[in-house]
Amino acid sequence: MLLRILTALVGAPLLLLFAWLGGPYLAMVIALLILLIQNEVVRLLRGLHPHRGLVFAGGLVLGGSAYFFTFQFPGAALAVLLLLYLVSMVLFFPRFSPAACAGTLLAALYPGLLVYVYLLRTLPDGWQWLLLVLLATWAFDVFGYFTGKVVGRTRMTPELSPKKTLEGFAGGLLAGVGVAGAAGLILTGTWAWPFLLLGLLIGLGAQVGDLLASALKRFAGVKDAGRLLPGHGGVLDRFDSLLFTSPIAYYYIYWFIYIG
Repeated sequence: MLLRILTALVGAPLLLLFAWLGGPYLAMVIALLILLIQNEVVRLLRGLHPHRGLVFAGGLVLGGSAYFFTFQFPGAALAVLLLLYLVSMVLFFPRFSPAACAGTLLAALYPGLLVYVYLLRTLPDGWQWLLLVLLATWAFDVFGYFTGKVVGRTRMTPELSPKKTLEGFAGGLLAGVGVAGAAGLILTGTWAWPFLLLGLLIGLGAQVGDLLASALKRFAGVKDAGRLLPGHGGVLDRFDSLLFTSPIAYYYIYWFIYIG
């Protein structure tokens, strides 16, 4: 637990610093995190034999597209990746089989969702939105963890993640909604329902993201995705929730707050 806390005390301020700086600084950090997570996912999906080089190429395509073609993302990037992997399957079959192609695509696209952290920063008032999403996601993780530890009794998904409880989920959800609602109160002067709904969506997305990472680890037969972060395991173990909350928040804010 001490290592877990110390790692968070070092890592969280660093991420907040780059989030505040934005621009190429944040883009480079996100690209590095994507590559690190992709490396872990490749190991988790080794039963499918994903091609590590093509996975990393996919990460660079996604990160580069988000930075250079922000408002066209992800359209062309997805088409380029799919065509690249399908052509590779034709050229290198049977070594690069359909199963390997599917594993490669998953190992590239799933960690690639982290580019939405950068895309949130590009929105109008992007620093405020990104800060809200980070704090609400972290609040869900922290309060969900400790609520589950203290009062957790009802297991949520016994086969997938036996330690996850409905009580922990409820505690995390309340924390995420509370943080988003407080942000709305600070920015608008009221407990605005769009912020409360955003907090609810962030909580739901964080739980799904956490369970998806658990599914991949169950598939690989391991407890942690890696060992890079003391007390946390791998980079995926620390960012699994954000992989879901950042794209959900981005499209919600873009479509329902700015356009809607």
